[in-house]
Amino acid sequence: MYNVRKIEENINMRGDFQGTFLYDQELAPRTTFKVGGRAQILVEPASVASFLLVLESLKSLDFPHLVLGGCSNVVVPDEGIDYPILSTLGLNTISLSSDGRLLRCGAGCSWKQVIDFCLEHHLGGLENFSGLPGSLGGATFMNARCYDASVSDVLEQVDFGQLTQDEFGKWSASLQTYKMNPADWDYKVSPFQKQLVQCPVLAVTLKVQPLDEAEVQEMEKKAQSFVADRQQKGHFSYPSAGSVFKNNREFGKPSGKIIDEAGLRGLELGGAQVAPWHGNFIINRGNAKASDIQQLVQRVQDEVWKKTGFFLEPEIIFLSRSIKT
Repeated sequence: MYNVRKIEENINMRGDFQGTFLYDQELAPRTTFKVGGRAQILVEPASVASFLLVLESLKSLDFPHLVLGGCSNVVVPDEGIDYPILSTLGLNTISLSSDGRLLRCGAGCSWKQVIDFCLEHHLGGLENFSGLPGSLGGATFMNARCYDASVSDVLEQVDFGQLTQDEFGKWSASLQTYKMNPADWDYKVSPFQKQLVQCPVLAVTLKVQPLDEAEVQEMEKKAQSFVADRQQKGHFSYPSAGSVFKNNREFGKPSGKIIDEAGLRGLELGGAQVAPWHGNFIINRGNAKASDIQQLVQRVQDEVWKKTGFFLEPEIIFLSRSIKT
């Protein structure tokens, strides 16, 4: 357990903080699964400078922390979280380069916000991500893929926070820029899961194309078709995190099909269920616990392993109650 009031005091002593401190914060409403307990403290900076200020403070106090955005791919434990949560949702501004071909978006922006901006400013190239839940920071971390397009396909650069320690042991946080290198990315893999794992995504610059009026109408139809397809496939019918397991090319077929063929579609455990219409969805039928979801994931993995010899790798992340230091 951590002295959470000490965090706010330390941050305010270090500089002019813009944002909010939320104590004993309920996390379930912030997640797309709608499960999980509370956080002792959730800090939501309203600017990059304030975000870096919080990073410095937490490191100087030797407090472990977790950065969260739209929480569309995480499961919060039922017993809650006893370490500080740092939210990116206050970083939600969008700006367009002078040539109209680069869109800089705060990590806390939603895809709806970005697509709406593109429609308003006659920009194309991002419509495949229409209807994707969560934030841009999380989508970049996961290298989200939608309708044959990955974030890495449209990425120009990423601004991230980095902590460094000087010769006297003092920690400081600075804003750094990662320039897109395709060698660092793969299917649902990004450098922020590997070499930059301790570096939170704070802003993302994406490539867009200016459109004429006719092209904008076509882009809008395309975006609406992707949202409609998600609705038809039941993405929004119940709380969920979308696809639970990564696809593996070596298996020869999508994970959802493998689960279907194993006879697991519709399988229930507590309030969680493998969606009756899609093997790679687990849904919260209204009273699920985080433990129900985790046990159901393990059950599906075990059954598929026994029947096929394939190990399904989850893409959703199960958070822990505590972080060991």
